[in-house]
Amino acid sequence: MTTPEIERLIERLSDKDPSVRRSAAEALGKLGPQASPAAAALGKALRDEDKHVVFDAAFALGRIGTASVPVLVDSLGEKSVHMRQRALDAIRMIGHRAVDAVPAVAHQLRDTTGEIRCYAAEALRKIGRAAKDAVPELMLALKDEKVDVRRAAAEALGDMGAEAVGPLCNALKDGDPNVRFDAAFALGRIGPAASGAVPALMDAVKDDVDNVRYIAAEALGNIGPAAEVAVPVLTKALKDNGSEVRAAAAKALGRIGKGSVQALIGTLSDEDARVRRRAVIALGHIGTDARDAVPALTELLDDPAVRTQAADALRGMGSAASSAVPKLIEAIKDESGDVSRAASEALGAIGSAAVTSLKKAMKNGNTHTRLRALNAFIHMGEDAARAVDELAECLSDEDERVRFNAARALEKIGPEAKPAEAALHAALQDEDEDVRYWAGEALRRIAG
Repeated sequence: MTTPEIERLIERLSDKDPSVRRSAAEALGKLGPQASPAAAALGKALRDEDKHVVFDAAFALGRIGTASVPVLVDSLGEKSVHMRQRALDAIRMIGHRAVDAVPAVAHQLRDTTGEIRCYAAEALRKIGRAAKDAVPELMLALKDEKVDVRRAAAEALGDMGAEAVGPLCNALKDGDPNVRFDAAFALGRIGPAASGAVPALMDAVKDDVDNVRYIAAEALGNIGPAAEVAVPVLTKALKDNGSEVRAAAAKALGRIGKGSVQALIGTLSDEDARVRRRAVIALGHIGTDARDAVPALTELLDDPAVRTQAADALRGMGSAASSAVPKLIEAIKDESGDVSRAASEALGAIGSAAVTSLKKAMKNGNTHTRLRALNAFIHMGEDAARAVDELAECLSDEDERVRFNAARALEKIGPEAKPAEAALHAALQDEDEDVRYWAGEALRRIAG
C-alpha cells in the first residue's frame, strides 16, 4: 500500500533539482521493502541524466528486493551501459531472491561491453545456486577475454554442483593465476561432488604460483576420501617452499583419511608452527586410525605452539592414546592457556587407563589440578566408576567449584555411583545452589 510519505518521495523523483531527486531516492532506499510501490518510479529514475541519482535509485531498488526484479529486468534492455551496470548492481544486492532475473542477466554475458559482462557474472554469482539455468553461459564466460569476467564466472560456477566441474577443470589451466585460483576455490566449494576434478587439482598442486598450489590442496581436502589418489602429491606438498601450501596439504590429508597418517607424522617436525598445527589437527580428525601418531603427539605436549592442539588430537585417539597419560597428567597442571582443559578432556576420552593417575592428581594436586581431574571424570562417564569414593570425598571440599564438579561427575557415572549416595544426600544441604542441583540429579540417576 502506498503511504502519503512514499507518494511524496515518488513526486520528488521528478523534481527539477537533481539534489532533491537524489535525496528522494536515498529516502526510499532507507525504507527498503516498504518502498515497493515506488519500484516503477525508481526504474524511471535509472534513466536520469544525473549519475548520482541513477546510483541512488539502483541502490533503493536493490534494498526493496524481489518487488524490484521486473523493473530491473526491463532496465537490462536499455542501451545505456551505465544504466545497465546500476541495474545489475541492484540485482546483485537482491541476490538469490532475484532468480526471475537469471535469463536476462545471463544474456548480458554476451554483451560487447566488458564491464557489463563482468557485472553480469558478479550478479549471477550473488544469485548463487538459483542461477543454475545460466550454467551454459557461465561456461562460455570462462573463456572471456576479460580476466574479471572469467574470475566471476568461476566463482559463480562454484555454487552449481557437479555440472560445472568439467569447465572449472579447464579453467585450472587458464593463463591468469587469479582465474586458476578462483577455479580451484570453486571446485573446493562443490566438495565431494567434484571428485572428477581430482586429477586436474593434483596438477594444480604443482602450479608455479603459491596461492594456486595452496587453494588446490584445500580443494582436494574438501573433496575428502574420494581424493585418496592425491595422497602422494599432497605428501610431496608437505615439503613445499610455501608454508601455507604445506599447511593446506596437511589439512587436506587429514580430511582424506587414514592413508595419509605416516606422511602427517613426518610433518609434525616442520619448522613452521602453522604447518605443525595443521598436521596435528589433521591427525586428530582421522582419530583412532592415526594411533601410530600417539608417541609424536605426546612429545608435542611440550611444544608451546601446538600443545593444546596435540592434546585435542590425543582426545580423538581415545583409549589408543593410553601411553600419553603421564604427559597429559602433567599438562592438566598448567594454569595458562587452554592446554590443561584439552588435556583433561583427552584423559576423559582415554577412559579407564587414566583413572589411577587422575585419582592421584585429584588427591595431591592444587585446586586447579583437582578441577581438571574432575573435568576428565565428567568426560569419562561410566568408566569413572572406579573413582566413586574419591569423588564422594570431593563433595565436602572447601571449594564450591570442586564440590559442584564432583556432583556432576557422579551424575555422569549413574547407577555405578551408588556408594556415593550418603555423600550426595548430605550435599543436598550444600550452601551452593548448583551443588545441590547436581547432587539431586546424581541421586536420580543412581535410582534409575
